[in-house]
Amino acid sequence: MLHIVFICTGNICRSPMAEGFMRHKWREKGRNDLKVSSMGIHGLNDIPATEYAQKVCKEKGFDISSHRARSLVGEELQKADLILCMEPVHKKFVNTFFPWLRKKVFLLGAWPGTGTRKSTIVDPMGGSYKKYQQIFGIIETHIERIIPLL
Repeated sequence: MLHIVFICTGNICRSPMAEGFMRHKWREKGRNDLKVSSMGIHGLNDIPATEYAQKVCKEKGFDISSHRARSLVGEELQKADLILCMEPVHKKFVNTFFPWLRKKVFLLGAWPGTGTRKSTIVDPMGGSYKKYQQIFGIIETHIERIIPLL
């Protein structure tokens, strides 16, 4: 079974949307051989995804209302096949505190390449609903792009 972990800052916006969308798309393909989760480098433990993140996902046909934020879990990261971060700072954080995982930590916006500044998926926290829709669109594009590579 393939195990993917998405990482952002607080685990209440980007990574829960990515986790939910990846799970949704995988199931749409009739597959059940994926474990997907998300965490934050500064995870706000037990906080639900933001209202706008939940609303965007619901409009896209899947529900993340049961999501609860959490900080990085070393054991789970160790078991992951692929760790996809939203920003270079997330990747650097994981590589600093879990250097043995370097070979499986990438930017979602760049994987399977090395990434550039343009690979950053910015945080919509505090932004408008339109901003959340915009960021979800970027996440959606990257997940659609990488699914055939998995």
